[in-house]
Amino acid sequence: MFNNKLKKTAIDNYKKEYNKHESLVHEANNAVMNLYNERKSASIAIKRVETYINTLANSPKEFKKEIGDVTLSIKEFRDAVEFEKKAQQSNIKGAGIGTAGIAGGTAVAALGPATAMAIATAFGTASTGTAISALSGAAATNAALAWLGGGALAAGGGGMAAGNALLALAGPVGWSIGAVAIISGGIFAANQNKKAARQANEERIKIMKENEYLRTRIQVIASIINSTRSLRYAIDLTDVTNLFPNDYNLFTSEQKQKLATIINATKALGEEINKNIA
Repeated sequence: MFNNKLKKTAIDNYKKEYNKHESLVHEANNAVMNLYNERKSASIAIKRVETYINTLANSPKEFKKEIGDVTLSIKEFRDAVEFEKKAQQSNIKGAGIGTAGIAGGTAVAALGPATAMAIATAFGTASTGTAISALSGAAATNAALAWLGGGALAAGGGGMAAGNALLALAGPVGWSIGAVAIISGGIFAANQNKKAARQANEERIKIMKENEYLRTRIQVIASIINSTRSLRYAIDLTDVTNLFPNDYNLFTSEQKQKLATIINATKALGEEINKNIA
């Protein structure tokens, strides 16, 4: 048939690009979860520094203030982790979003708490002001969705609807291409060869752009993971707790400098935890 080869080539090229997309989505999902887990480890490391500073005799007041500021700055992240823990303990599934997603428009159903919070902390921007960890059941889920959406409606945020939209569209679990169901070629088959070839090429270009977006975000996430891990290692307190005096007034100048370096690294680590993926 006239232009049949043109159509077949266009659809084959579309399928190849779509397969790349599937692989990149999987890679992005893993990257976001790795980032979330690395940030949880970083949050624990910051807590250790806070505990050490607060129990060190004659600890400088400025150190306590600086660490207190870091702790306050990562409160939203810790709220997300607490929500995840409570949801896991209660066997609560996540958002339960029903929306067109990956795999040919099927529903992205019942996101798990860890996945939802991984997305929220990578892409979210604000809290409802309510401690999610203090809630449970549907209230916790609703609060988390509002948190994902940039705050409750009353606070000027997007509310639950925006949370749904973010989970469906902004996070890697929901990264998708519209009309991916045409991967079967069924829609193309209903059209004339030349028109079908044009449509397949148009859809392929859309996927190419989305794939480039994914590749860029994966690189950004990898960079944040590396910097977060490096800073976490930099605030290791093993030598400090084992070798340093229990009283700051008894520190040598070198020991004081070492502790000051740890404080600065802790502040930088707090900033890394709060970085969002644009």
